[in-house]
Amino acid sequence: MKYYVELPEVWIVEFLDKDPNCDGYWISSLTQSWQKGYPDNCSLPWSNYIDLVRRLRFQTDKKIIVDVDMLFNEPNIASRISSELHQVGADTIVIESKRFPKENSLIPGNVVLSTPEEFSRLVNKVKTSVPDLEVISRNEYLPLTKDIDSTVDISKRTIDAGADGVIVHWGLDDDTSLLKETLLKLKEQDILTGIIPTKFLKQVLEKEFDDIADFSILGNICSSYIRSSFSDQSISKLLEDPPKFKSILERVKSYEPTGETTLVVLGAKPSKTSGDFLLESEEILKKFTDLDELFYSIIFVTDKSAEPNIPIDKKGFHIVKIENSLGEVHSLQVSLPKINTEYTTIAYADIEDYAFENIQTESTLFNGDKFAGVINIKTEILASIATTADPTFDLIQLAVKNKIL
Repeated sequence: MKYYVELPEVWIVEFLDKDPNCDGYWISSLTQSWQKGYPDNCSLPWSNYIDLVRRLRFQTDKKIIVDVDMLFNEPNIASRISSELHQVGADTIVIESKRFPKENSLIPGNVVLSTPEEFSRLVNKVKTSVPDLEVISRNEYLPLTKDIDSTVDISKRTIDAGADGVIVHWGLDDDTSLLKETLLKLKEQDILTGIIPTKFLKQVLEKEFDDIADFSILGNICSSYIRSSFSDQSISKLLEDPPKFKSILERVKSYEPTGETTLVVLGAKPSKTSGDFLLESEEILKKFTDLDELFYSIIFVTDKSAEPNIPIDKKGFHIVKIENSLGEVHSLQVSLPKINTEYTTIAYADIEDYAFENIQTESTLFNGDKFAGVINIKTEILASIATTADPTFDLIQLAVKNKIL
């Protein structure tokens, strides 16, 4: 069974997105109304849900399911709202079989239902208007009528109208025998089925529904946990156990997208021991070409007379040749026109294995007290300091002069 957990706000993905039991997120009208200080009766503007889905889509690739209540029982309005939700990233909506204004399903004695005809027309309008949006019909008839056959027939009718699946809601108590029988009949007809087990969570935990329901929406569970955690708090208690602010600062920083990096390999000077150009060595060259998954592009700077076997037909590999390089900065200067990413990594052609293993280390890489031949830097800073630098400088001189160690 798949589990979709109620999402109070986007920050919850920090804690649940890597949980293998979390298949996606449920945006609930009940808990969104509570979070925003509104009654749960469709008073909370729909722009809240659209904004929340838009922000959530940037933080997760998992499924986003939105509780859209009964969409005011107006097909044209329903079509518009559903289309906007889909455009900003919603995968699925769940439409309830209630009449507007809304009454919460967990208080079934107050719920007024749409007719099956009205419910099916609403489902059909939404599905035909936004065919790529998964539409689940949430059938509220069972707790009010206790009629299994009627509930199954109405569920099948919404499938015929275009629904992709059915949730049979049961908000009365933990006697779920009627619900189980209804779900079993729907599964016998290969209908996608779901449950919202607020009143019978223990049964889901014990896997009683695994064979008759495809998914479970863990509605209201996160917001209820938050409210319970704060229910006995006070300013004094909060001050007695001061919160850790650093984790929030780190998380906020992590929202910033990471820019791509270009690797510049400096090899325009011959080896002092062999007299050969290092990038002509197949062994050395392969160590750098094997890094292609880490970098947006790799620029090899070598002497005009050198003939390195670099596969320049491969996307992202470039050769820059220089005659009589004056030094490392001179070689770097001729490579600047090829760099078009936010960050640049500069590396000597003869770096040791330690540097290869830590080539993405921020700033300047040292092995003990010795410069390891790698510098990572923002490209705009590099362009600023390298363009007018003394071409005879080496990297350490450039770094020291501009305080980028």
